[in-house]
Amino acid sequence: MSSLKRIICLIAAMGLVGVFAQTYDLPIMFIDTKGECLDKNGLDKIPATMKVLDGVKNNVADSAKGTPYEIGIKVRGQSSALFPKPGYSIEVRDETGEGTDVSLFGLPPSDDWVLHGPYVDKSMIRNSLAHWFFRQAGRYSPRTKHFDLYINGVYRGVYVLIEKIKRGKYRVNVSKLKETDIAGDSLTGGYIWAFDKTGTNTGGAGDNKTGGIEAEGFNTSDGLNVIMHYPKKANLQKQQEEYLKKYLNDLEGLFKNGGNGKGYENYVDVGSAIDYVLHQEITNNADSYWCSFFLHKPKDSKDGKVTLGPPWDFNLAMSNGSQPENGGNNNGGQWGWGGGGMGMMGFGGSGTTGWQIESSMKQGGGFGFGGSSLKIPNWLTGMWKDNNYQTQLKQRWAELRSGVWHTKTMDVYLDSMKAYLKNAADRNFERWPNLGKASGTNDPDPQPMKFCKSSNSGGGTTMGGYNATTWDGEFEHLRKKMKERMAWIDEQLGFTEPAQPVVTEPVIHIPDWENDKKDTSSTVPPITNPWGTQDTNRTALDDFSRLSPTNYFVVNDKYLEIHTDLGGKFAIIDLNGTVLYKTRIKTGITTLKIPAKARDKAWIATLDGKMLNR
Repeated sequence: MSSLKRIICLIAAMGLVGVFAQTYDLPIMFIDTKGECLDKNGLDKIPATMKVLDGVKNNVADSAKGTPYEIGIKVRGQSSALFPKPGYSIEVRDETGEGTDVSLFGLPPSDDWVLHGPYVDKSMIRNSLAHWFFRQAGRYSPRTKHFDLYINGVYRGVYVLIEKIKRGKYRVNVSKLKETDIAGDSLTGGYIWAFDKTGTNTGGAGDNKTGGIEAEGFNTSDGLNVIMHYPKKANLQKQQEEYLKKYLNDLEGLFKNGGNGKGYENYVDVGSAIDYVLHQEITNNADSYWCSFFLHKPKDSKDGKVTLGPPWDFNLAMSNGSQPENGGNNNGGQWGWGGGGMGMMGFGGSGTTGWQIESSMKQGGGFGFGGSSLKIPNWLTGMWKDNNYQTQLKQRWAELRSGVWHTKTMDVYLDSMKAYLKNAADRNFERWPNLGKASGTNDPDPQPMKFCKSSNSGGGTTMGGYNATTWDGEFEHLRKKMKERMAWIDEQLGFTEPAQPVVTEPVIHIPDWENDKKDTSSTVPPITNPWGTQDTNRTALDDFSRLSPTNYFVVNDKYLEIHTDLGGKFAIIDLNGTVLYKTRIKTGITTLKIPAKARDKAWIATLDGKMLNR
């Protein structure tokens, strides 16, 4: 056999006919499950190998040159696991089979990653856009990267690499909680949990076949499911569970038996509760407040209050529902699968009006699903009804919408992603020809997963009801609906968007993970920070997960207390872009008297032209 024929046979055996010579403008990930079936029924990760190409241009023919990794992989999600293009969870492993932190596509290192498969979200951008919005508010939200995925030599389409929500230096900002931390300040944090369905940690679509709430967390006095993500329930000590349960029960108790919730600010980080609610509302997320609702609590010595976020799961958000597009409230109140579980919220809708939080309130006592009690926390609804909370919420909305959430700021992001994904979208929808048609669970796969005997054959539930005939149509529909949603919230909160954004980016503290050290001693060598100066006092305990934990300001009556390790040009700007005050500040703490022209007026604080958060 000639060399050319031998190569052609090899290409055919790998399932790469027609794509061997293609050069892609996205990174490419190649996964080989070593002959094992990778399907929705597996609860445990199966061993596999992964190779990653991450150049400016990437050719499928160069798969052997990709950076190699040993991994474990499984199908993830509940209803989304039933899509023919499901998502996957992967763990990067060392030679002993233990998790090991690596950087993928330039993101800070971790061992656990999510491979999101946008299927019913035909814009392929909803999760990335949602996390971008939350980061724009200066808060940590999982970072994302689009890429092309091959499994067992078969092209699976465009996927999105998403950081998994977990404790870590570059993820959620809580301290490590040891098994011996059972008293004092060490007991008070950190914890990460979600109000969610059972089965979210273990698989099983919430049907209790893996142990139910007892295996994953506990119930509050109101019956909410607390699904522990850190520590996992198996590692949660009795004293730690009792502490967190009492803390949440005490918070719920403020609003029970006629209580007006007085003192809730002593339990909840109100700023995070405002940003999280505004984020769920601007993204019009039908799953909001009752599932995939992540929260965390730092130690008391680190301002340890219940902190809302990071956000998660936006497949069916942003008006990507299956209900008719009638301009009415987007919560149809029907039973159905809604982005990860059965719920009274149905599939969400295509409308752009109505508060998701008020719709969740109408749910009342919630409903059960697989042993779950899914409802909005009573303390969050109580805060929503509080006049002081509403005042702060309106002020924060005006601040965000005048700058980092301005329509034109969003347009710049969307335009850049649209140009970046154009060729990738063509590839994806040639592989998954579902444009212009209803799509959902149990849809057939034109190229079924290798090594699996069964395949989807239809008869599932459709989701994502707009169904444009082109990717451009889906993308622009998303843009249009986001602007309609913003305008509706503007009207409700009495805000008028300025003609131009005052500021387009928040101050962020870029993780310098490539120069980071695992040594936790105080003798870590000095390095050059991302802003160009040497940090001689740096230790490996720095935490950048809140994007800018060392750059913020506090309002104390008539004074501003500015904390920064950057320094630079500080300014106070009104919502129309007029500079009310400016000065240059040094690193450390600077106290300034708020100028008279800025008192009793809405304004944005900036540092070197970027938004500085409270």
